[in-house]
Amino acid sequence: MRQQRRRPQLVAGLLLALAVLVGPSAVPSVAFVPSDGVRPGAVLAAADDATAPLPDPAVLTALLKKVSRSGIGTVGLVVTTTDGTVLADRGADTPLTPASTMKVLSTMTALDALGADRTFATRVLDSGSGRIVLVGGGDPLLTDKTSTSTYKTASLQKLAKATAAALKAAGRTKVSLRYDASLFSGPTWNPSWKSYWKGWEAKVAALEINSGKISGGRASANPAKTAATAFAKRLRAAGITVSSVASGTAVSGSAELARVTSTSLDRIIHRTLRQSDNVAAETLSRHAAIASGRAGSFSGAAANVKAWLTARGLWTSGLTLVDGSGLAPSNKLTATVLASAVRIALAEDEFAPIVDGFPVAGESGTLKSRFDDPSEKAGRHVVHAKTGTLSGLAALAGYVTTADGATLVFAEIGNKSSSYYRVYNWLDREAAVLARCGCR
Repeated sequence: MRQQRRRPQLVAGLLLALAVLVGPSAVPSVAFVPSDGVRPGAVLAAADDATAPLPDPAVLTALLKKVSRSGIGTVGLVVTTTDGTVLADRGADTPLTPASTMKVLSTMTALDALGADRTFATRVLDSGSGRIVLVGGGDPLLTDKTSTSTYKTASLQKLAKATAAALKAAGRTKVSLRYDASLFSGPTWNPSWKSYWKGWEAKVAALEINSGKISGGRASANPAKTAATAFAKRLRAAGITVSSVASGTAVSGSAELARVTSTSLDRIIHRTLRQSDNVAAETLSRHAAIASGRAGSFSGAAANVKAWLTARGLWTSGLTLVDGSGLAPSNKLTATVLASAVRIALAEDEFAPIVDGFPVAGESGTLKSRFDDPSEKAGRHVVHAKTGTLSGLAALAGYVTTADGATLVFAEIGNKSSSYYRVYNWLDREAAVLARCGCR
């Protein structure tokens, strides 16, 4: 059974002291685990002081209506307290395209299925007869060259070095290489995605490097083959002759020669949400599907997120899910569903990595350069939210600390616009209204 977050007096005292030291608008946003074990997400959730005055719904609704939505065809908006009391609602139950706010749901589903400490290994197996097999374990942050990023702990460079050492220790300097990406199934490209993205948007595979990209930022046509070719090059540089490279399947019971391991799932999620990493979200969604007994495919992953929403009482008629990243325009969610997921993330310790991963307005991730005009600046540093952007639409889902110290949960979606920049203005200005409340 999941434990609900407690809001001890000690945490409230710490928050009061913090407010005195750095001012009422400052909110901690750096992902870390303090020595007292209280993660930032838990501290932020505790900031919703029961004594903080809440906005008057009528006043808040009137102020939100003053924000221009000119040029935006359809909107959905909901603002609630952390216990779910609705303070403002405009089309909150209208199914709309959520874009990358979909990643809130796919990463929550993955965290629930896999656990925060889960890692993913890329292995090299010895299948005999002079053949080795590079087996993809679905590490979404695997690189070719060893990276200095703390998120990217596994590389083919490290793996080739360890593999060459193991082969040489056995007196072997020549191998044929096979690569196995069979952990995931189905197509690597979602048919609901725009076809003209294929040159730039990465395909989804259990074995891929550098987020599925090759030189010039272009997408690899065959991520697994690209990774295997790069690995063969690394082996040759380490003194191993590679006679051939081809697709294959690892034989059950093969001895392991070497492995490299990803960082933990909570760290992967942090980066996925901050940078809105599409291929990482899709990869994690497949892992969650497999862990839940479904196929590691687009359809299996989407069905798994639907099952998670259904179990939480959040699935309603009219919703549609076809991927885990939100790239598909045919995804349909409501502001109510997104806000409900944010409330769950704030309430339950298990989902602290989701809260920690939200970009912060004016500070980090996809919100670093947002909230940049005078009517939006109140939201800087106090709006924590996942963004979503596709052609002609955008969305924002998260939480904000008001000027009076209350935590409000919100979700906003704007579809059918001539420009997503126009939708950005509406999203950011509405969130800034919440930050300025008052509203009484």
